[in-house]
Amino acid sequence: MMSTRAARLRLLGLVLSVAIASALVWVVIGGDLDTVQSTVESTGAWGPVAYVALHVLLTLVPVSKNLLAGVAGALFGLAGGIALSWVGAMVSAVVTFAIARRLGRAAVASMTGPRIDRVEEIMRQQGLLAVIIARVTPVIPFTVVNYGAGVTAVSTRDFVLGTAIGIVPGTVGYAALGASAGRDATTFVIAGIVAVVLFAGSLLLGWRAARHQQRGVQ
Repeated sequence: MMSTRAARLRLLGLVLSVAIASALVWVVIGGDLDTVQSTVESTGAWGPVAYVALHVLLTLVPVSKNLLAGVAGALFGLAGGIALSWVGAMVSAVVTFAIARRLGRAAVASMTGPRIDRVEEIMRQQGLLAVIIARVTPVIPFTVVNYGAGVTAVSTRDFVLGTAIGIVPGTVGYAALGASAGRDATTFVIAGIVAVVLFAGSLLLGWRAARHQQRGVQ
């Protein structure tokens, strides 16, 4: 009886949280990335803070992290866009992970649907490499990975570190795209090459970390 009531309360909490976030997105910015950009620009010197706050809010619901990185690049340039987008994504990932871990699988599955099964399948590897792979796999949305990882056995340490590494290639690539819009394409080409190198490097780092973990267990 108590477990059923608790599950319903957790589900209600998740639904209300998502509903409130969605309402704010619709009322304040309408879910439109052009409006996100103009909203951040209107805040003046508080622009970086406003961007990170909006990034966290928007990625609590399925809004593309990479497209928001493009907005950051357009607003703050390549270096600033990469830094702010990375910070926003990390804060969002940690918050969403914590929410999911507290609410439980049943509540999370009610929002993400069958896609959570794919995340759990990857996370069964229970390690840093699993998180990095989930992050660099474009088929699985950023928000779904956050919620899905929160109800798996993956440790908070591996989730945070794997996210910090795995989101770098997409963040660099899309921030470069935004920074180069209407400007010299050289910036985008160079950053694209860097993103590819970082992509390969993140996989290699994750693979080496996973092997190190396996040796430690043995």
